[in-house]
This record gives sequence, C-alpha cells and structure tokens, in this order.
Amino acid sequence: MFQAWRYKLRQAQVALDDGRLEEASRLLREGDLPSYLPAQQMLGEVAVRMGQRGVEKAQLGDWQAAWRELDAARQLQGESHGWFRSQQAIVDVVLSTVAKYLQAGDVTGAQTLLDSLQRRKLAATAVQELREVARRVESAHKLAQRGKFSDCETQLDAAAQLRPDLKQLAEQRDACRLKGERYRQLHEQLHRAMAAEDWTEVVRTADEVLELAPQCRVSREARRKAWSQVGAKVPDSQRFGLTTPWNGALGPAAGSFKNEAPRQRSPRLLMWIDAVGGYLVCLGDEVVIGQAGSNSRADVPIQADISRQHVKIVRQGEGYLIEPMSGPVRVAGKELTSAALLSDGNEIELGAAVRLRFRKPHALSASARLEIISRHRTQPFSDAILLMAESCVLGPKWQNHVICRDWSGDVVLYRNDGKLFCRAMESVEIDGQLHSTRGPVEPTSRIVGSDFTMSLEPLA
Repeated sequence: MFQAWRYKLRQAQVALDDGRLEEASRLLREGDLPSYLPAQQMLGEVAVRMGQRGVEKAQLGDWQAAWRELDAARQLQGESHGWFRSQQAIVDVVLSTVAKYLQAGDVTGAQTLLDSLQRRKLAATAVQELREVARRVESAHKLAQRGKFSDCETQLDAAAQLRPDLKQLAEQRDACRLKGERYRQLHEQLHRAMAAEDWTEVVRTADEVLELAPQCRVSREARRKAWSQVGAKVPDSQRFGLTTPWNGALGPAAGSFKNEAPRQRSPRLLMWIDAVGGYLVCLGDEVVIGQAGSNSRADVPIQADISRQHVKIVRQGEGYLIEPMSGPVRVAGKELTSAALLSDGNEIELGAAVRLRFRKPHALSASARLEIISRHRTQPFSDAILLMAESCVLGPKWQNHVICRDWSGDVVLYRNDGKLFCRAMESVEIDGQLHSTRGPVEPTSRIVGSDFTMSLEPLA
C-alpha cells in the first residue's frame, strides 16, 4: 500500500521542480511530514532555492523582496551554511549598488540601502565606511550649491581617500577644482560690474555664477538688485539672444497688439527663499501668460516671441483649464483650439519655443506650479510660477509646491478672509515679531524660522 506521506512528498517535489517554492514549503510542513528524513532534506533544498531567488531579486534591485526570500529561507531551515552564502551574496550586491549610487552622486539612494544593512546588523565595517563616504559626498554637494568649492573639494578628497577604488569620486573632486577656479573668476567680474553699476553685465555674470552655484546668495541678491534698478531694460542672459522681444519693426505680428483689450492684472507677489530661489506667486483664479514688455498686462510675462496675451489658465474648483487667446498652444503635443483641462505633469508649448510644465503635486491643495523648462525667463526673474489657491506648501517633501530640501519641516502660506497667513511646526518671526506656529503676513513681510528665511515683495 502506497503511504500517504510519500504521496504528499511527491506533490511537494513536483511543486519544487516547477518553481512553486511557497507551495512546496506548505506541503512539506503539513501534518507529520516534517518528521520524515526525505521531507527534511527537501525542505533544505527549498530553503536553498529561496535564498538563490533572493539573490536574483537583489540583482534586479528588488531589495524588499530579496530580504523577504532570505527570511523565509531561515524560517524553513534556520541559519544554515547555504543560508549564510545567500545572505552574503545579497550583502555584496547591496554594497556594490551603494558604491554605484555614490559614484553617480545619488546619496539618498545609497543611504537607503545602507540603512537596510544596518537594521539587519550586517557588514558593520563596510556600512560605516560607505556611510562616511555618503556623508562627505552629500556635504560636498551642498557646499557646491552655495559656491564653497574649496570646502567641497576637501570633502570629495576625503571621500576618495576612504574608497580609492571609487574612481569617479576623484573625478568629481578634480571637476570641483575647475569649477572653483571659474567661480572665483566670475565672482570678481560680478563685483566689478556691481561697482560700475553695469546692470546688464551684473545679470549676465550672476546667471553664469548661479549655473555653477544655484544657492549663491550674493549672486541672487546682485541679480535681484539689477532687475529692481532697471527692470525691463535689462535683457536676459546670453541665452536670451535666441529670442528677441517683439517691437514695431517686426511687421504685421506686432500690429496685432492694437486689438488686445486692456486688462487688470491679478494680485501677484515675489517670494524669495534664501538658498532655494525666487517664485512668482499669482493669487488670482485667472492667470494670463504673455510676452514681457513695458506695456504688458500679462500676469506671467515671459521674455520670448509670444503674444502679449498668449494663453489663459483658469482655476475652477480643484482643476485648471487652459485656453488659447492669441497664439498657438500645445498641451502634451496636441494643439489646442479651445479650452482644455490640465493634468499634473502636462507639458505646455507656447509659440515656437516656450515650454512649461504644469504640476499639481499636493493632494490636499488646489494650488499648482508652472515650471519653465525651456531657456526662457519671466520678468521679473523667477525660478517657477505658483498658482496659489487656498494654500501653498513649502518644505522638504517631494509633493510640496516648493521643495526646500534642507528644511526640517513644512511651512504653509494660506489665505483666510482675503488675508495671507503663515503656519509652521515651530515658532516663526514675522517682520520682527515672534508668533507661536502661525501669524498674519503682509505683501512685504520677512519670515524667519530656525532653518529658513523668506521675503515677500508685492508686484504691481
């Protein structure tokens, strides 16, 4: 008579051969089957196969699945010799990937993987060494953003000495040295231009400095001062030569402006955030985008060959409609002939060259952000345009309207009864007065927290 346990063992073998490891494991642990030696041996084989599958998933970058496979293998047969081999293989893949992340400058990705090893108390020495490299690479990145290239070079040199096998760290250090030399030259030019009050040269040089060090406060203030001194008379940087503002000499196209109805601009603010950037905040439900110029009534004036009132974006409840006014408009590659609903991530093309991206990142706010992804600029200059509904969220999270990576928490600008307020997770100083977590804000306010500073400036 064929014994029942042998029948179950055969079922488990078929499942194992087919790669159905979970089913094989379940069958082998049913009833009294684990008491038989053939079943115990097969459980060991299932555990080995699970460990191998964990290594394969680690090689594909599915780290959570890799650790789950390893944990399941341990539950079947404990920490056997084969299990330790699989664990070491996964650790090797993780460490190799961390090294690649660091060489590519992805510190966040590297730290996430190092955390997974540290939680499991694995490869302590290697983790500590790579974490120190990650810390120095991250510090170098932040220093370079602020124009501190000498300190940045020091950090990268220390990282390269810790792991000389990571050749790209040395290459990044050498590139940093070259950027530092160029940065010093540009800074000297900027100071000479400021002293001579050559505002066109100030804007051009400041733009070059900010391409090297986007968070250089001196260059941002210099550019801001230049724009405030001469406004529209200052042309854009060298890249603005690609697009020229329309004037009467351009023929019939310019004549079309005569028929444009005058309009009153919606309320607007400039929001300057130290070490982050400047943002044009539009407070109206209807925003017109058009060409910059002395007579422009556009809410978002852009220095480019587009109509003075080219396109209109209207907020309706939680959504946004885009409507062509007097020029070609394409959304997601399709030309518009009438109003259309915008979706998060849509790319908007105005005329022949202006490209914007529409973002509505925060699920709890109807506010949106327009990012200029072509090489055009608003007047006055801003890093992005905020279409503010009831609130605007600033902080380190990716879904915020303004991402401020070095902030410890979120700060919210919001409207109540037609007035602006600021709310934070800590006490904030508004125009020299301390408020516990929240307070009223004026269009000219300066707001200071423990790790942030920002200023508001009204626009006509």
